[in-house]
Amino acid sequence: MKHLALVEYRKENQRAIDRTEFDLNDPDAKKKALPARLDDKDPRLTVSGMQLFKGEDLSCEDRVKLQQEQMRMWTLQQMEEKKRLLMEQKKADRLYDLKACEMDQRATELAEAEEETRRALNEALKDYNLALAKEKQAQLEHDKVQEEDDNFTEVCNHVNGDLLTENPDVAQSAFGPHRVIPDRWKGMSPSQLEEIRKTQEFQRQEKERRLMEERRQEEEWERRRLAEAKAGMLLEAQMKKKHKTLSKELAEQNRQLASNQRSKLEHLAQDVYTNVPTSDYFAQFNTTSR
Repeated sequence: MKHLALVEYRKENQRAIDRTEFDLNDPDAKKKALPARLDDKDPRLTVSGMQLFKGEDLSCEDRVKLQQEQMRMWTLQQMEEKKRLLMEQKKADRLYDLKACEMDQRATELAEAEEETRRALNEALKDYNLALAKEKQAQLEHDKVQEEDDNFTEVCNHVNGDLLTENPDVAQSAFGPHRVIPDRWKGMSPSQLEEIRKTQEFQRQEKERRLMEERRQEEEWERRRLAEAKAGMLLEAQMKKKHKTLSKELAEQNRQLASNQRSKLEHLAQDVYTNVPTSDYFAQFNTTSR
């Protein structure tokens, strides 16, 4: 029992690791000791130790891995940013195309409305001109019939009048009704002359009436032509004004869209795509043989 107690005491109070010279006989001394070289800044490194040489880089592998990881993260970030900007650009382009299509549709509708209005105006003008032409043709036919009737009446009056028939009542001879006295015949009677004057006056008045009617019709045609020309000019001016207003709106919207797109491109070039690797960055790799 005493021997066991002694052994137990030695195990608890006289252990080998508690001896002062244990560090000289420790079998795990090499495992517990620090390595000969921790890093390039280890103060135990001396010239005679031959542990540090110029050009060595112990953290090269870790640094390269860190740099590769950083490069991968930067590349992923740039890819995500580029993808986001591309989606925004596509969205802006789609909105621009939709707006352009809308403006084109509006311009097409205005052009169709303008064409429909012009077509309706031309149709109304054609109908009006046809009606005027028929009216004028009817008036010309009526004037022609009237003129022929007047000419026939005039011819009849001259043929049956005392001027051409030489009424024998004035110069009737005593030797018979079929003879006249030449030296007594004084010409036509006052009634005959009066009849001729009346006929001439009637013809003069009728001719004057026809001339006045022709002048009135010409004035009416001229007035209608001027009114139609004025209406056409007013309609054309209104169409030009609408087209000019539409063109200004379209140009202003296009300028606004171009300005927004230019601002976005400047923002991308100046604020987003600023971390561009240069040749100096790539020149620092693979500079040694190791």
